Parts: sequence; structure tokens; C-alpha cells
Amino acid sequence: MFEDRKLDHIGVMCVDSEKNAKWYMEELGYKLLGKFKSSHGDYYTWFVTNGDVTYEIYQKAGMDPAIQGKVDHIALTSTDIEADYKYCVEHGFAVSTNGIEAIPSRWEHGCRYFKVVSPCGEQIEFNQNL
Repeated sequence: MFEDRKLDHIGVMCVDSEKNAKWYMEELGYKLLGKFKSSHGDYYTWFVTNGDVTYEIYQKAGMDPAIQGKVDHIALTSTDIEADYKYCVEHGFAVSTNGIEAIPSRWEHGCRYFKVVSPCGEQIEFNQNL
């Protein structure tokens, strides 16, 4: 069902999203793909890419410093978020979001996503930009 999915992005939490995003751009040559007001506080979420890999760099107020710089999730591209969600639920995947969630202010027309948890604990996000 998901073997042909492309990597959408890798989500990384940090204590200073702007500083981290600028490092990717200035030191590694990544380009800014998008910058959005965060839903996690008075910060910005940055999407930077080198053309092959895209990082979502974000922070949360009161974030535990022990998770600084850790990969929070790996996102796969979805073209039918409802069908993907139905499949995951029917196959007993542990869903870690409140069902399919939406961020209307992200990208031109918003996005919808949900996350599942693997048996080892990492989160896999299914993301559909609208």
C-alpha cells in the first residue's frame, strides 16, 4: 500500500527554529521552501530543502531540552489522506494524532495530516498538501 510513497519531509524539533533553519541555509546551502507561523507558540516553522530532502524545523514553548535536535517524525506524501487514514485504522496502526488534522495556513491551500506510531516508537506522518 505505501511502498511507492515519496518522502515528504523530516520533522526536527529544536529550541531555536530560526537559528537552526538559517544554519541549514547558510552552511549547508539549503533553500527556504516555506516559513509559517507555528501552531506551537510565538515561533515560525521553517521548511528548508536541498531539492532531495526537506526538513520541517520547529520549536515548542516549554520543550524538553532532551529532545532538542531529535527527529520527531518522518512524513510521507499522501494524495488521498482519507484512504490512507482508513487503511491505517483498519490495519490496527496506533494513531498518535486526533485523527486527520488540518493546518489551513500552511502552504497555499493548507494541508491535512495524521501520524501513526511504529512498533519501535517512531512517528510516521502522512501529509497531503491541498
